[in-house]
Amino acid sequence: MKRIQLLGASGSIGTQVLEIVEEFPEQFSLQAVTAKSSVKTVLEILSRHDVEMVSMAEEHEETIKRAYPDIKFYALEKGGLETIAASEDEAVVLNALVGSVGLAPTLRAIERNKDVLLANKETLVVGGSLIREALKASESSLIPIDSEHAALRECLRGSDVEDVEKLVITASGGSFRDLDKKALENVTKEDALKHPNWVMGAKITIDSATMMNKVFEIIEAHYLFDMPYENIEAVLHKESVVHGLVQFKDGNVLAHMGPSDMRIPILAALQGAKRMSFPTLFDLTSVGTLHFEAIDGERYSLFDLGLAVAKQGGLHVVTLNAANEVAVRLFLEDKISFLEIETLIKRALDHFQNDNHLTLDKIVEHDQRVREYIRNIVSR
Repeated sequence: MKRIQLLGASGSIGTQVLEIVEEFPEQFSLQAVTAKSSVKTVLEILSRHDVEMVSMAEEHEETIKRAYPDIKFYALEKGGLETIAASEDEAVVLNALVGSVGLAPTLRAIERNKDVLLANKETLVVGGSLIREALKASESSLIPIDSEHAALRECLRGSDVEDVEKLVITASGGSFRDLDKKALENVTKEDALKHPNWVMGAKITIDSATMMNKVFEIIEAHYLFDMPYENIEAVLHKESVVHGLVQFKDGNVLAHMGPSDMRIPILAALQGAKRMSFPTLFDLTSVGTLHFEAIDGERYSLFDLGLAVAKQGGLHVVTLNAANEVAVRLFLEDKISFLEIETLIKRALDHFQNDNHLTLDKIVEHDQRVREYIRNIVSR
């Protein structure tokens, strides 16, 4: 029985993790769950699972404890995520959080030699160098859940990274992929949230539309597979049937295909070496024609900007991520336009200096400074 500490139980990934756990009750169980404020969701989870630990905003403690007095409750404001991740229970930590908040609990879990199943790409975006160093001193494994990285992991089974010429991840192009840059001036959040291929959370759906999500995935691949940026490529693939490709030095190319179903990479991360039975509908004859094309840097200008920042590394990447998180939130709150997301990110990058000597405290402090800077610009 694999015990799971699910960080981010109320989000899109968390919900699908619960589906997998309930599909295989003899193989998986929930040991801990976290959510910021979705009390109803957490209570429903507790009614179906024998959960031992919960972390939520402190204001919800009384409600949870009244219904389940024996539950160990840890307030998010008092380091609840880190407390659960650092607990000495022999469980895996499944990080389905949104944003850079996922970095600290991931580090704590690795320090405790616990395996981390990672759906929170921002952990590696802002703290990839710290994670890499922590893994060297740990017995932990870091297993990706993102569909693209899970696909690359499958293609690399039994192969050495030294034999790889190039990693290729695919991009759907997002909600506005058929619009030119001029047409983006008047798009709404309702338009942006209608992803043509995937059902995802709001933040990642907007990141898909700006192509910032693909920048983050390239950074994630860089750290996950220890691959130079020059050997990682993203291509536009509107069908979202091929999720990743590996080109080997001997000319062979392996591609991973499958339906747009996040439960597949979730199960792949949970199941270990032995494949479990999970029937899905994938009819190759119904796929039809597959299309691939280069990403237009002028149309998706944040993509080129993000890659340039990624190669610089250091606090500049923290600035990029924090500014993006706040700008996306402001767009979802109807406080800025879609194109202003890019404007605010550029202003933050121009305002803050880089620093390549990172620590967790420095990252957290800088992250907050960037967030305050962006909010102050918009509130003027």
